[in-house]
Amino acid sequence: MLEAFYATERGSLEDATINGGFDLHPELVWIDLIAPSQEEQQWVVDAYNQNLPTLKSLEDISSSARFYRDDDGILHISTYFLTKNKNYQVDNETEDGMSRLATVQTVAFILHKNHLFTLRGEKLVAFRAFRARARRNDYEMDYKDPTWILLGLLEAKLDELADILEDIHRDLEKYSTEVLNNHHREQILDLDDMITRLAQQEDTLGKAQLCLIDLRRVLTFLSRPRALSSHIYDADIRELSEDVRSLVEHDAFLFQKVRFLLDTTSGFINTEQSDTIRRFSILPSMLAPPMLIASVYGMNTDVLPFAKGTTSFMVVISILIAFFVGPLIYFRWKKWI
Repeated sequence: MLEAFYATERGSLEDATINGGFDLHPELVWIDLIAPSQEEQQWVVDAYNQNLPTLKSLEDISSSARFYRDDDGILHISTYFLTKNKNYQVDNETEDGMSRLATVQTVAFILHKNHLFTLRGEKLVAFRAFRARARRNDYEMDYKDPTWILLGLLEAKLDELADILEDIHRDLEKYSTEVLNNHHREQILDLDDMITRLAQQEDTLGKAQLCLIDLRRVLTFLSRPRALSSHIYDADIRELSEDVRSLVEHDAFLFQKVRFLLDTTSGFINTEQSDTIRRFSILPSMLAPPMLIASVYGMNTDVLPFAKGTTSFMVVISILIAFFVGPLIYFRWKKWI
């Protein structure tokens, strides 16, 4: 899929209709490729003489080659975007057997002087949000300069990460209430389910941290003197860097909260298991004295006291009941059962 945009007179972005390579004219400022076919990639090569990486190569690219400016002055950036699965359910599993709250994918940016090319494997919320703002031109930027589009997309990525962290924070507050205020923990399976949910949130936090650190590296690269060849973007880059720093700290706080809830839930599970084992260990101790007496009177001998007669039978039965009920009352008094 290939989408293209041009800047209007008031500086906003508008979609351009692309039916073939002949529609890719020089006035287009942003060409967005979403899982493009070979034919669509060839349109870009023919129109702008710009080679594009493959989606597979984006996943295999080394960290040292993720941001650079080539000999022709073209800026190449590969960065991670986090997308949350809106249709996620705890019971659903992927092919590898694990549920996914969020996934990370690499997006390539190729910045010319007059054009920005983006390459990604699927649609992303951050891109959709940026396009909506750019159509309205909320920030009153001149998108005729593709560098502002690049910075706008990075800001949209940061906003999406902030939204994901806010959602996780909201979920953790709910989980805290469930774990700490649940005084009727009778089913260990419920606590096991809570551990699964917390582990999945921790996995999402780890991916968010990866994207934030990657974004911080991108902004550090862009802040270098020779990266963008202009200082008019420095204030925006510094502001984004400060926002990244605050989100990294927030992510670390949420990590600690998840670890606390995991430890607490694990402790409750251990307590439930200990109570179950204790109940099973109490039962043999209650049955041991009656079984001992019954086994003694089951011996084939006539010298035992109370071995004969109806009265003797009632006395022995009373002793058996007393040895059973006595420990039962004691354990109830100690609240062990």
